[in-house]
This record gives sequence, structure tokens and C-alpha cells, in this order.
Amino acid sequence: MRSLFVIALLVMVFFSSCNRGNIYSHEEEIKGGTWSYKDSLTYQFEIDDTAQLYSMQLNVLHDNNFPYENLYVKIRSVYPDKSIKNDVLSLEFADETGGWMGEKEGKKFLAPIALQPIAKFSQKGKYSMTFYQNSRIDSVPGIHSLELSVDKQKN
Repeated sequence: MRSLFVIALLVMVFFSSCNRGNIYSHEEEIKGGTWSYKDSLTYQFEIDDTAQLYSMQLNVLHDNNFPYENLYVKIRSVYPDKSIKNDVLSLEFADETGGWMGEKEGKKFLAPIALQPIAKFSQKGKYSMTFYQNSRIDSVPGIHSLELSVDKQKN
């Protein structure tokens, strides 16, 4: 019985140490695999340490029905002091040859997009990021989900 407890404790320590750097990870699905102008995806996370460096990554799950090499998104960021910043960003899914970047998952592709490889947050508290599809057409087929991940940088 004691050895079972020790093994369970070691497994818990192993898994908690593997995820030590991740402070936030959340995936939002896009219903029907078509992202329209009216659909927004919101992510909220807390920052407790303003001296720490972080990285922010967006993982986009798409399929071959996505008709372009990139996708423009509008990002509305709300800071703990309620100030707002709006950005437009091109998410690149294909390399110079037109081949899909990222990992293939069945008939879909998971494209990792480095939003901010090195990020520093100047305020403690709750941050909110809302993503809007910002292409030339109202509804873009082939986009299934976006996952935002915020990780502590290793020193």
C-alpha cells in the first residue's frame, strides 16, 4: 500500500512539473468549421508577476478547405486598468512553397502562431483578448478552433 502511495505521489510531481511554465491555455471551437464576422473568441487570463517574461502562442486548427495561405484577425486586448488596444494581425498558415505549416492531425492541421515570443506584462490582474475574423469575406471556411497559450519563459 505504501509503495502505491509513493508511485502516485511521484506521478503527480512529474505531471505538475511538466506544466510548470504554462499559466493559461484555452481552446475555443468555431462551430461548423466556418468563422464569420459575427463570431468572436474571447480569452481571459491572470498575470501575477510583472517581473516575469512570458510567451504567447495561438494554435489554429484548420483543414484543406481553408482557401488562403493566411488569415487576418483583429485582436481587442483589455488590460487590468480597463485600457484597450486594438491590433490587426496576419496569421500565416503556409510556407513559401504554399505547403501547410504545423502538425497534421488526421485531415486537419495545427498551425502554431507565435503571437509574442517574448512578452512582458506591466500590470498585475486580469487580461482579456478577443479575436475577430478580419478577412475580405464574411465567412471563412476551414477554421475549426483557436487555442491561446501563455507560458512563463525559462530563465
